[in-house]
Amino acid sequence: MFENFEFSIYNKYEIKKMDENVIEKIKVRAMSSMLHRNVLGGLGMLLPVFSIIGGLFVRNKPESWWYSISVTYYITPALPVILGACAIFLLCYRSYEKIDTIINVLSGIFAFGVVLFPCENPYGIEYVGYFQIPVGVSNVIHCVCAMLLFALLAYNIGWLFTRGQNQLNNKIYRICSWTMIGIMAVFVILSIARVCGAGIPEYLTMIVEAMLLLIFGFAWLVKGRLFKFGKD
Repeated sequence: MFENFEFSIYNKYEIKKMDENVIEKIKVRAMSSMLHRNVLGGLGMLLPVFSIIGGLFVRNKPESWWYSISVTYYITPALPVILGACAIFLLCYRSYEKIDTIINVLSGIFAFGVVLFPCENPYGIEYVGYFQIPVGVSNVIHCVCAMLLFALLAYNIGWLFTRGQNQLNNKIYRICSWTMIGIMAVFVILSIARVCGAGIPEYLTMIVEAMLLLIFGFAWLVKGRLFKFGKD
C-alpha cells in the first residue's frame, strides 16, 4: 500500500508522522521495485533485437529463420535466455495488491510455457523442447501460452498500471495497452485470412511479436521511471 511514493496513497502530512526507519525501508523497497521494472522493460525490448542480430551471425540457417522470434529458438539462445529471464522476474515480482501478483505470476508461467514448448521448426525435428514431445503438440501449447502471455501483459499495462496519479503516464499506459490489443486482433484476423488462402506474408508474425515486445518494454520502462513524463 506504500507504492506511491509511487501511487501517492499517503499525503505529505501522513508521511511526516511515519518513523524515519519505516520511511527508509519504503524508499529501499520502492527503489528495488523500480529496478525490477526497468530490467523487465529492458529485457522485453532487447528480445526482438537480440533474436534478429543473433540469427544474422548463424551460418547455414533456413530461409524461414526470421519469420518469427519463436523460430529463432532453433538457431540462437536469445529467446530462451532473455524470455526465461523475463519469466523469472515476473514470477518473483511482488506488488502491494494481490491482483498484481497474480497477473505477474501467471504471466511468468506462460512465458516459461513459450520457452519450454517450442513452435514448429524448419528442420523437420519431430520431438522438441525440454520434454521432447511431438512438435505439433508443442506448437499448440506454445501458441496458446504466447497469446495468453501477451493478453495478460496488455491487461496489466492498461488496467493495473493506470492506478497511479500521474495522468500523463496513465494515458501512455492505456495507449500502449489498446495498441497491443489492436495488434493482436489484426494478427488473428490476418492469420485466419492466411489459412483461407490469402497472400499474407509469413514474416508477419515476426513484425507482430517485435511490436508487442517493444510496446511492453516501453510501458514497463515508463513504470520504472526510466522514461519520465509529467510529474508524480
